[in-house]
Amino acid sequence: MADASSAMRAKKIPDSLYELCIANVVNCLLKNKCDRNDLHSLPDHILMDVYFKMFLEKKLCILGDELSSLDTFERLLRFTGSQLRLLQCFQAVIEHGSKLSTELANIYLSRCEAGKSKVENLINLGLRLGGFLNEAGWYADAERVLQRCREICQAQPQSTHYKRLTLECCHRLLNTQSAYCCFPAAAETYSLSLQLLGLPGDAREEGPQDSRVPFDSVGPHARADTRDQSCQTDPELYESYIASLENPPPDDAEEVTGGFNVKHEAVWGMDALAPRVLKEFSALMFVRCDYSAAHRWSLRAQRLLTRYTPVKITVEVVRACGKACVVKRRFGAAGLVVRHAVGLARAAFGTQHPRYAAALLDYGFYLLNIDSITHSVAVYEEALGTLRNVFGRSSLHVATAQEDLAYALYVLEYSSGRFYKARDHAERAIHIIENLVPPDHLLLASAKRVKALILEEIALDTPAGQDMSEPSLLEESEALHKAALSLSMMAFGEKNVQTAKHYGNLGRLYQSMQKFQDAETMHLKAIAIKEELLGPEDYEVGLSIGHLASLYNYHMNMHVAAETLYLRSISISLKLFGERYSGLEYDYRGLVNVFTQLKRHDRADHYTRLLTRWHELREQSKAEQQQPAIGNEQIVPLEQLHEKLFGTND
Repeated sequence: MADASSAMRAKKIPDSLYELCIANVVNCLLKNKCDRNDLHSLPDHILMDVYFKMFLEKKLCILGDELSSLDTFERLLRFTGSQLRLLQCFQAVIEHGSKLSTELANIYLSRCEAGKSKVENLINLGLRLGGFLNEAGWYADAERVLQRCREICQAQPQSTHYKRLTLECCHRLLNTQSAYCCFPAAAETYSLSLQLLGLPGDAREEGPQDSRVPFDSVGPHARADTRDQSCQTDPELYESYIASLENPPPDDAEEVTGGFNVKHEAVWGMDALAPRVLKEFSALMFVRCDYSAAHRWSLRAQRLLTRYTPVKITVEVVRACGKACVVKRRFGAAGLVVRHAVGLARAAFGTQHPRYAAALLDYGFYLLNIDSITHSVAVYEEALGTLRNVFGRSSLHVATAQEDLAYALYVLEYSSGRFYKARDHAERAIHIIENLVPPDHLLLASAKRVKALILEEIALDTPAGQDMSEPSLLEESEALHKAALSLSMMAFGEKNVQTAKHYGNLGRLYQSMQKFQDAETMHLKAIAIKEELLGPEDYEVGLSIGHLASLYNYHMNMHVAAETLYLRSISISLKLFGERYSGLEYDYRGLVNVFTQLKRHDRADHYTRLLTRWHELREQSKAEQQQPAIGNEQIVPLEQLHEKLFGTND
């Protein structure tokens, strides 16, 4: 034992002299042996190290006092190497009980009202602070800051410079308003952005259809000479841009890099703002379930990328494009694009950064949609772990990841009935969201929907007469589904894919509750809305058709009608996913029962053989999924991405 202890001590690397000094500074502050003004005189990178040491040692009260100074916080926002550690410190202080996000936003608004600061300083601070609060997931405060910042921009003489700054505010506001489901406000921001970009008001329907629109068509305020004092879209890169203005490229510099000289990569001006704004258009349309518009805007943003576009922007645009391709069922392109985003994010930011976790969430979404459920769960779990390391356990970012993981686990365990892990994640997500948003907020709808689906399956798997510890899991599930439907109706109205999904979920629940007429009504509503919005061959349509077929087959003795519906559902599934798709099992089983009831035994035998063949293919798929879910993503040349996205073969 002594030898083992000696070996352990020998392997331990002692703290460096610098680390010992940082620890000593923290101890002196705690014991009031040094003045905080002395602390503030330290260089930015040392100051950040001191604060991070406070975070590591859980000295959160004094850390909260320090970060509540907007002047100090602005210094850290300006320091390019602090963002990830600042996010961790910021969230830890809030979880400790501070209202730091609201305090900083209020101080900024008061400073704006006082009118004592220079306009440029207020705008720059608003962009930095609003952007940080947005990335930290405190959307309500971020929106307040960015809206005030935009008002200041619009109150200035409307030169090209201030129009560009207004567009920068709009870009960040769109990100915040989309994430926080502020759709009326987002519509206003979207309209103003179109105006600033010089795009027509009907661009959502017509503009992005031709993704090959030249760069200059996005309007005069999307580009800037690299020497223009315009703000960048990335708070970490903004300072390098401002610094580069002091040493601009010579007038005769050759612009061979798509907008700026290779020797001045920091000087990327506003060339990178245009794709980010279009990316936000795509994100807004995505959360509003207008998937065709989301796809078109994402392609247009993708077309504006060059190999010199800053990597953060490239990752954001590629991620949006990948998600849009998934919902448009362009799985070949989606797979290439989403894996590229994961590989690029990992190489640029490392595996502990929330941007990498965000790329993983998109990857999990893609895997779930191509029926690679085991891998999807593994990817979601890694993303959740990364987000927890940064944001703790009381963040909307963490809640979103837990909800995604809960649904993936629900799908994975649908046949086994082991839903308790999925239920735990769903309930944790709801608890976090309920503590952070108003009770009627749309963010609750999706999480409640997932929990309702899980409770329904637990109820169906519970033996008759067994105490389920609650009045009725099915009744609780119904209440959750109705609450989710109500929130969706308030946000979107009836003609929306999300609303249709809630109708379909109620239809399945009413089938379980033996309310068959109500179930049929809900399924028919879901099918009608989905067909109108997505077309007759979409996956969502096939899903609802299969559910209605099950109702007719097993509960309403409408076997002829069920046969027609099953065959249509199978046709859609085979076209989109191939013969290994998991959902085919239920349609094949349904047809075996249909033809048995109709005494057409030859057809029943045919689908029994297909079901056996399906099981064999699924076993092959399970063997193939033994490989790790993460690690083989490839960064591909931009030209290859464009060839896949804009080609005609996908």
